[in-house]
Amino acid sequence: MSLWEDFRWARKIKSLNKILGIVCIILIVLGINILSMRHFYRFDFQKKHNFALEEFSLNAIGSLEDPIEIYLFYGRSQDDSIPFFVNDLRNLLKEYKHSSSGKIKVKFIDTIQQPRMADELSLKFGSITSNSIIIAGREHFRIIPAFDLYAFRDGILSGFCGERVISDEILKFSNRETKKVLFSTGHGEIDCESVHPLYGSSSVKEFLKQNGYFVEKIKLAEYVVEKNAKLLIIAGAQTKFTENEIQILREFLKCDGRILLLLSPPKLCGLEDLLFDWGILADDMLIINANNERLGLSGDSIIDSFAEHKITKPMLDMQLTALFGLCQPVRIDLGSPATEQHRITPLFFSGEKTFAKLDYLQRMPKYNPAEDLMGPIPIGTLSEEMVDENTVSRSGKLLAIGSANFVSNNRFCVLGNKILFNSMTIWLLDDADLSSDSIKMKALESYKITLSKSELIKIGKLLLIIPMLFLLVGWFIAFLRRNF
Repeated sequence: MSLWEDFRWARKIKSLNKILGIVCIILIVLGINILSMRHFYRFDFQKKHNFALEEFSLNAIGSLEDPIEIYLFYGRSQDDSIPFFVNDLRNLLKEYKHSSSGKIKVKFIDTIQQPRMADELSLKFGSITSNSIIIAGREHFRIIPAFDLYAFRDGILSGFCGERVISDEILKFSNRETKKVLFSTGHGEIDCESVHPLYGSSSVKEFLKQNGYFVEKIKLAEYVVEKNAKLLIIAGAQTKFTENEIQILREFLKCDGRILLLLSPPKLCGLEDLLFDWGILADDMLIINANNERLGLSGDSIIDSFAEHKITKPMLDMQLTALFGLCQPVRIDLGSPATEQHRITPLFFSGEKTFAKLDYLQRMPKYNPAEDLMGPIPIGTLSEEMVDENTVSRSGKLLAIGSANFVSNNRFCVLGNKILFNSMTIWLLDDADLSSDSIKMKALESYKITLSKSELIKIGKLLLIIPMLFLLVGWFIAFLRRNF
């Protein structure tokens, strides 16, 4: 009997064949995994491509030189349900991660189930709301509330613009130039480092740092104009500026600087000539409510009238209001020759039932049509230099507002003040130019399935047909095998 006819050898050969087959299958699986690790391809079969990144987003990711991290913080409701925006963001953020070749790391943090990690990151990034996104780089970070990822129309959610917002922020991280925001000091201004509720604005400084800006306090008399200093904030000056300081302000505006002038009514502090050069008039008057219907805390004014502009767009879209303190009129100076060379736009207005009082020291001020102004009255006016009739110069811009204490610590986080200030700084610093309108806004889709009792019974019967058919076919096959 030959070796191949021996049953013992035959069993050994069969066992070896099985082992070789198993080894081959393992090698094939390993080979497929190694190929998939080095050559990763993904396909989007959705008709609307809701989670496929736009070309602008891919270019923004490609421009990144340093790695960044994206944290999604969310909290659960009382019924332990996940917020609706988590579903919109989960797949989108995964797309950013897969398209970045390791430059973007994404982490999802449930503040209820992962309290220790949430607390550790709160120590790193400061106070974090439970429903927000943090985009963090090596030097700075940005906190984005969840509602900033959605578009609003008449106060109602109208679309998801999360990709546009996130891609804009990623593009800012790829831009290594850190813009500097200056705060003037020496004239009794609101202190950006003080935590005092009325005379401090440390909340503003922290907010700007979170947005990646470098914040510095300066004395105008000693200041030398810098290229990377784009925005100067004068918040609530109490004493008069010298001629030398006013000349420095003029040079700052000529060198592509932008000034956010927040007046402390009724003080003008010698800035009348500078405002006149830019076609703006700040009256020595106080705005008073005729019937006290639209007053906020401690007699503050609630501003809810805004003109159409990119600065005021978030306020209009979300139907927000702002809380200002004492206000004075800041309007177009029709007697200034600058009105022909500048585009001057009133942005914020007092209510219709307000008036600006010239003799505001009266005990019971009443409207005098001979000398007072009837509302609505402009309290925030923007002036831009024009190259020609249709083109705005990219040089200096001046935004004057007749109230400074809307940026104080006790008001900054109230109503829409923070959103309004954020919109001002983004526009004044030209960061809005980094955004791309080519990224489509995703329409929000919701489906509600309602069934009557009869329709539910009908669907149940249809679902029972399939297992009944399988049972019938199985019984028929068993019958045939037994009888034939």
